[in-house]
Amino acid sequence: MSTFSRRTFLHHSAAAAGLVTIGGALLTACGGDDDDASSASLDTVTCQLGWKKLAQFGGHFMAQELGYFEQEGIKAEFLSGGPNIDAFSVVNSGQAMIGDANGSGILQESVNGAPVQAFCTIFQQTPNALMSLKDNPVVTMKELEGKTVAVPTGEQALIDVLVKNAGGDPSKVSYVPVGTDPSILSSGQVDAYIGYGTSQGVALQEAGVPVNIVYFGDLGNPDYGNAIFASRDTIAQKKDVLTRWLRADIKGWQYAVDHPEEMAQKVWDLYNKETAAKLEDEKKSAVVQVPLITKGVADTHGLMWIDGDHFETVGQLYQDAGLLKGAVDYSLVFTQEILLAAGAKA
Repeated sequence: MSTFSRRTFLHHSAAAAGLVTIGGALLTACGGDDDDASSASLDTVTCQLGWKKLAQFGGHFMAQELGYFEQEGIKAEFLSGGPNIDAFSVVNSGQAMIGDANGSGILQESVNGAPVQAFCTIFQQTPNALMSLKDNPVVTMKELEGKTVAVPTGEQALIDVLVKNAGGDPSKVSYVPVGTDPSILSSGQVDAYIGYGTSQGVALQEAGVPVNIVYFGDLGNPDYGNAIFASRDTIAQKKDVLTRWLRADIKGWQYAVDHPEEMAQKVWDLYNKETAAKLEDEKKSAVVQVPLITKGVADTHGLMWIDGDHFETVGQLYQDAGLLKGAVDYSLVFTQEILLAAGAKA
């Protein structure tokens, strides 16, 4: 399981690939057997999402809606995730060709012997964040000393390492198992809360709660958010298909970061009945996530880039926390081959 994965914080129901149905309707809108034959000639790539169909994944859906996948000869399908859906199991069983997870999750799976490999990422910086009320600010890991923080069960070890690395004393931090409701923070039951800044943080702000949001990339944990992975065999044998999928997907993400509120509106129109998302929250989330997608090495190499420095830094954190055992062969954890073939700058 990916540490600090989205499903740690939220409950939701799984859903079928509704956008594919809409996409199919668009393909057949002109009618005729030729359209069916054309669709049948496309290479299908099914992606198991790590969460439900929200603006968090909007670039995928814009690539689908704007026809970028079709232009590359790809029929893209996206399966909703859920608290009881493990993307690694879905991909390893062949129910999906690719999936997404935090970079740390892919790292752990690979070290534990699963033949999976990351080949790109949506978020250069994980949306996981440290949140606190503005009238009781906790904006560094060291400031957790003497405070009570709500964290997911089992994640204390990693927080301890981050506190120690910031010059603090982990023994002076009190932990409370976190639920899915960030009101544990707004009600003053805890001093700090670990969750998705782009989701729970935004929800608190939209509810009028003055909250500080400090993302983990700025607190010593540069984990990737929603890195895309496949089996190593798939990457070796389906390089052309994955390259065309990624080339189209990058275009979709470029559109999403250029037009975040438009993207959020579109995703909400398509999926709000199954996600029960609030439109204003989705629009705000789409805007605040843009820097997490575009910052850092994405400026140099292009959107969705991954590199070894991130994985090695995260790997060391997880080893220090006792969450990763043994030596790591990072050449098995990730590859830049598909990114470079899709046009990324080395």
